[in-house]
Amino acid sequence: MASNTLVPFTQEFRVHGFDIYWDSIDPTELTFMFVNHQRTGAGISIFRHRIGTKFLQFVKTVKSPLLYAPNDVVATSRSTFYATNDMRSTSRVMRKIEMLLGMPWGHVVYYGHEGMVIKAAAGISYPNGIARSADGNTIFVAASSEPSVNMYRPRLDGSLELVGKTVFRNFVPDNVSVDTATGQVLVSGKLRGIVFM
Repeated sequence: MASNTLVPFTQEFRVHGFDIYWDSIDPTELTFMFVNHQRTGAGISIFRHRIGTKFLQFVKTVKSPLLYAPNDVVATSRSTFYATNDMRSTSRVMRKIEMLLGMPWGHVVYYGHEGMVIKAAAGISYPNGIARSADGNTIFVAASSEPSVNMYRPRLDGSLELVGKTVFRNFVPDNVSVDTATGQVLVSGKLRGIVFM
């Protein structure tokens, strides 16, 4: 971080999913990425934190026409990430219909270096939580309406190749995370008979 000067964060902050990134390049610094549902448009707000201090330093909020309904985010570096867009629809009524019918209209967006934004994976029924394996070779996406956890291999251009999936019975996956010590994939969710809107 260039400065320890506190600068007030003046943007709206309406958090949904988030991720914390750490690497060995500077082990005293953490990067926080938040899905931020601002009224002026959703985006991913990025902050840095120096371990031992009591504040987060705002870096930027990433917005793009491809990030219109983000649900969760997983950092791939201090400045790059994958984010799930859970649905194609933005109106409340159409979102309910899309979710109830399990339409495969959601997708994963990749934000790369120098502001590159692409649709990394498409055709997903309500992509919800997202996580990354400790080695970075697998991206896990909870597809709540399938219901499954999809496993993708990142390509050099940031796009994702589907390499497998775990399908659930009587369980709707919501969030997914990876225990970095063991590599174990942890999935939280809801019983199949319960519908939340």
